[in-house]
Amino acid sequence: MKVLEVKWEDAWIDTEDFSLKDAKELKPIVRSTVGFLVTENSKVIVLCTDFYEKDKKTISTPMIIPRDMILDYWIYEEVKHYE
Repeated sequence: MKVLEVKWEDAWIDTEDFSLKDAKELKPIVRSTVGFLVTENSKVIVLCTDFYEKDKKTISTPMIIPRDMILDYWIYEEVKHYE
């Protein structure tokens, strides 16, 4: 599996009050997420934090990042599995 870092813009929410003028200036927050690449296509990149050695077919904590939110990504290494 490949290890990726994805730099992306995320939605956010706040319970504070904003003036209309200030609210019009709000922007998405930029995140960097690192994980194992599960799949990628024209709509999403899907990462996970863990995969299970027991069957090499089970993952946990999937993160789905829409392509339109991705600013950049980097492939760090490919993890080899030995039987």
